Amino acid sequence: MGFDGIIGQDRIRNSLLESMKNGRVGHAYIFTGPVGIGKRTLARRFAETLLCPEFDGKANCGSCVPCRLFSSGTNPDFSELVCEGASIGVDEIRKLQREISIKPLYSSKKLFLIPDAERMTVQAQNCLLKTLEEPPAHSVIILTASNIDSLLDTVRSRVIRYSFMKNTFDEVCRALELNTAESPERIKLIASYADGIISRALELANSEEFTRLREMAVETVLKIRGGSTSEIFDISRLYNENRDQIEILLDIMASLYRDMLIVRSTADENKLINTDKKDIIFNNAYRYSTQELIKSMDVIETTRKNLKQNANYQLSIELMFMRLEEYSDG
Repeated sequence: MGFDGIIGQDRIRNSLLESMKNGRVGHAYIFTGPVGIGKRTLARRFAETLLCPEFDGKANCGSCVPCRLFSSGTNPDFSELVCEGASIGVDEIRKLQREISIKPLYSSKKLFLIPDAERMTVQAQNCLLKTLEEPPAHSVIILTASNIDSLLDTVRSRVIRYSFMKNTFDEVCRALELNTAESPERIKLIASYADGIISRALELANSEEFTRLREMAVETVLKIRGGSTSEIFDISRLYNENRDQIEILLDIMASLYRDMLIVRSTADENKLINTDKKDIIFNNAYRYSTQELIKSMDVIETTRKNLKQNANYQLSIELMFMRLEEYSDG
């Protein structure tokens, strides 16, 4: 299998393949990038390919003992750290170090994957540092992290870093075409909300909640114009009940204001995200000024940032809706 089926990240895939072909595999790597971008998946594919003694320069054979064992999840030359707690402590790293000292059984290398490495405590990172400074010749350690700044400089300086980029719109669409039975129109819609994250696109495609949340967000944008104070608080309470889905709700709301701005600017329906809602968008776009639409989008993004910084949820949402109402023409 190798890297077959991995969409995007061509630069990283090609670099890893070259290192394997030339026998220049490093002793430690860190894969960084947004949550859900595929760091862990690519790390496992890299491990699977590297452990195959029949690697042909492009992919693993899939039929040798190491490949068959890897597919069944029982290859003793590959270990993935599993930590049930909120953080990865010294004990988990010490266990890894004991295992890493044992020579590989079937391959020339022994691989260790530490997902979400930013969860390592400072003590755990310092413990791992000893292995990174003096690694066994047969070992390869792969860290994945969404927040690399949480790792010590001394750890970061001793690993080869690969930064994963968000997928293009076309790449996300291709992934949806290969993995779902959605219509072309639906694929484009879902891809527009995926923010370059294929796993998010697939999650949305398989989610009945997405349709419900989208209708809820559309209704919100329509109601917010000229809404009374009591109506604003009613909407806020509804969003409070759906706080676990606030990211997608904010995305949908922002896309609706963005589409109305497109209509006011160009009237080109081909540039719309919510093409199936074009009648609603065209009917409401001119009820706002261009500046009001821009300010509304800014308010949503400010709210998003505030929530990520752990601002009070209920207060942030209520304030957002009050400001959106102020920026309406009603």
